[in-house]
Amino acid sequence: MIHRIASAVLAAAGLWLVSASTSAALDVPCRQQTPEVFVLNGQTDQAMADCVAERLQPTTREVILTSQGGSVGPALDIAERFEGKGLTMRVREECNSSCANYFLPLAGRLIVERGAIIGLHGSIDPLLIAEARARGETVAAVNASRTAQRQMAFARRNDIHPGWLLYRLPGEARTRALDGVFEGETAETRMFIVEEPMARACLPGVEIVPYQADLRASVLRRDRMSRLQRRGVARSAQAVCNGVSWDDFPPPEAG
Repeated sequence: MIHRIASAVLAAAGLWLVSASTSAALDVPCRQQTPEVFVLNGQTDQAMADCVAERLQPTTREVILTSQGGSVGPALDIAERFEGKGLTMRVREECNSSCANYFLPLAGRLIVERGAIIGLHGSIDPLLIAEARARGETVAAVNASRTAQRQMAFARRNDIHPGWLLYRLPGEARTRALDGVFEGETAETRMFIVEEPMARACLPGVEIVPYQADLRASVLRRDRMSRLQRRGVARSAQAVCNGVSWDDFPPPEAG
């Protein structure tokens, strides 16, 4: 399964996969582009959460996303403002880590633009908490436990499949909520690209505009995929969410 690093316990930043010329322009965390279109750019951090709280208008019908992900707490703060709205989520360039975990499952309609990437690497789960405790990181483990409780409540409330969050228990090599294998996964894999079969299986309540053909013609080209694999990126390929639900997982420990 996805290799996890110690710094992912509370600030699970994703890989920065867009070009340098584009990333230089991502200096404003959010803006209301039109009364119906809202734009999110950059890390899911407190600055972005504050921006959304200040600027998101109730007339919003579509959110344009370019984000490498970031901290779980602020991402959940933002996601809670999207709950129940059935927004169109448009992935422009990338939506990784916390962006993918918490924003995309809330979409009424999902559009992945040509050349864009959805990247997952896992969430705050009992395995990650147990690893933090084993390293003696007691405070981080307690904080992660509390965040995991909030995450599970959010996921249950919004029918987000545990496979989408790569949710694992201590001693599990990979989540029991996914079937199939990832393509190109190695011990160095840090993230994988979500292809259309996984998106459809894990997000059944979302209208997904077909994007696999565009993905094959752009991101999954052999030359680009070779570069991404050197950076620790694999493909979801035929991996899909199965019949496992949150009822198959015990609640996270209180801390």
